[in-house]
Amino acid sequence: MSTSKSIDNFLSSKTSTRKGTGFQIVIGVIILIFSIILYSKTFFGIIFYILLLISIVLITSSFFIIINQYERAIILRLGVYKGQVRPGIHTRLPLIDNVLVIDIREKVREFNAEKMLTKDNVPVTIDAILRYKIIEERSNDALLNVENFNEMIKQVSQTTLRNNIGSSNFQEILSRREEINQNIKSIISREAENWGVMVTGVEIRQVIIPQELEAAMSMQAQAEREKQARVTYGDSEILVAQKFLDASRIYSNNPVAYALRQSNMLYETMKIHGNTIIMIPSEALNSMGFGNLGTTIAYLKNLESGIRDDKKRKV
Repeated sequence: MSTSKSIDNFLSSKTSTRKGTGFQIVIGVIILIFSIILYSKTFFGIIFYILLLISIVLITSSFFIIINQYERAIILRLGVYKGQVRPGIHTRLPLIDNVLVIDIREKVREFNAEKMLTKDNVPVTIDAILRYKIIEERSNDALLNVENFNEMIKQVSQTTLRNNIGSSNFQEILSRREEINQNIKSIISREAENWGVMVTGVEIRQVIIPQELEAAMSMQAQAEREKQARVTYGDSEILVAQKFLDASRIYSNNPVAYALRQSNMLYETMKIHGNTIIMIPSEALNSMGFGNLGTTIAYLKNLESGIRDDKKRKV
């Protein structure tokens, strides 16, 4: 943990690099002086020419700097801002010009708010990520207007996140996450604009709550689901009872319809069981008008032939 923190601190503190510090020209001059002394003492021509060539290359290279495509640089001549440098090969004055180079590629930084209380007193820990990049035309602001823009934008992000958590309810953090992201982004963007930094995105990655609170919320959600299921079941029972009541009113006013319905129920029962012999109470037959044995037998034969014809059609 301490190693990762130290690495993060090192990366956050390293906002720019220096190119062309004059080290080459110093080494070149030293080699040149050494080669002249060596030649005057020993007259070794080959060694002299080799050292002379090396010193010339070092002294010449100290007047040039190379800026990569993903970098921008500024030149401070005797401590005064001289201008901005774009990618390519450029000349400079050794030991006089100080070249500061900054990376303009998009960066991603993690930040969090640990054990913060929401507006309804729920302790939460929130992890978020921030995406930002240096504005190409304003890279000098990132180097001259702020000491360490990486650390500055991290602190502003954490403060803004804490303020938003403290002013929001827990359910709002869960349901309105995108709105909170945009609010945090707008606040950070206003601050970072002075440093030549453009915020490209803020995303709340994870919302962590204590385990006991998580268990209580799970039980509450389960109780709500059971309550809704019982309410739905009760509504369906009321609907079915209402339909039965409507049917009973129709059958009470129309005995023929009631008898036909009973016959249909008998027919469906025989289809399900696949059998033509079913035990039926005599009271049920009397209520359907089949109290007479001959009428009952005739009805059953017709019913049997109807089932047989229905099976043939299916085959």
